[in-house]
Amino acid sequence: MSKDTDVEQQATKPESGVVQVAAAIPEESPTTVSTTTTVITVSNGEKPVELTIATTATPVAPATAEQVQPATTIAGIELATPTATATATSPTLTTTGSGKANMDPALINFKVLYVLTQLCGLTMIVLVGTWIGQHFGGLGGSSNPKLEFNWHPLFMTIGFIYLYGNSILIYRGFRTTRKKTLKLTHAGIHMAAFILTVIALKTVFDSHNLASPPIPNLYSLHSWLGLSAVIVFSLQYVAGFVAFLAPGLRENYRIALMPLHIYFGLFGFVLAIASALMGLTEKAIFAITNPPYSTLPTAGVLANVIGVLYVVFGALVVYLATEPAYKRKPIPEDTALLSSSSGNE
Repeated sequence: MSKDTDVEQQATKPESGVVQVAAAIPEESPTTVSTTTTVITVSNGEKPVELTIATTATPVAPATAEQVQPATTIAGIELATPTATATATSPTLTTTGSGKANMDPALINFKVLYVLTQLCGLTMIVLVGTWIGQHFGGLGGSSNPKLEFNWHPLFMTIGFIYLYGNSILIYRGFRTTRKKTLKLTHAGIHMAAFILTVIALKTVFDSHNLASPPIPNLYSLHSWLGLSAVIVFSLQYVAGFVAFLAPGLRENYRIALMPLHIYFGLFGFVLAIASALMGLTEKAIFAITNPPYSTLPTAGVLANVIGVLYVVFGALVVYLATEPAYKRKPIPEDTALLSSSSGNE
């Protein structure tokens, strides 16, 4: 055997732990690059998920440059990654990334329903403002208890229904945002909703206590369910902050608490919708008297339309939050976040 042949064999002999890559020679057969697989375990605050990131390369023919398509899979689901295609006769470059995911029919349906939910919620707020402005004298302070009460339905609609619902949907509505940013946004929207709810509760107590004669407090089913919803909401906020935002809690405890957090979050939201419907009906019966609510005047029709929007908005939020096809999938930034948090525990 010649010296040149020995050198060639040594150059192509694979070493231990190294992927062998043979030089592509136009006159010889195509060359195939081996597959490299990396396995990462990510819990993502829920049930542990095994992430398998696999990179493959297709055979390269000597006459033309074939397509090379790296593929990324997470828990058996292939994610979209940039791909490039080029041919010798017609060189073209096609880049697909988030565009492939955006073409997923499930995500298209989600976007349509999400926009519809926002339009429904904003219309609901506008109609409540119109209702109290045109038919009940607008807004006022403690010097006029009847007008001060009007802050209650407005702030409850904005905070305890619209903001509460959007806080529930924040993870699915902004699925490409980093998990920690979503956590902070989720907590911030909940805090804004809580502040508006507290103000709304103060106005309704003032309107009862400052009236002449005073009106009894907490005697109706509306007040009972409404106060229950506020208590559930408050406990949810504290538990969620301690479990998922504040550092120190073990990951397995977070995984165990997540189903309870999701359930009671939706339960409190549905309870708030039910309480709002009762309060709306109670206000219509007591306040719409000339002409009476039973004759279905303009104020009564508007109250009924607002109630229907409450139901539609609540139904859309619950559906979008529970449909498995719309669930947010982990992104690489979540892996870095989990690694960092694990190192701090």
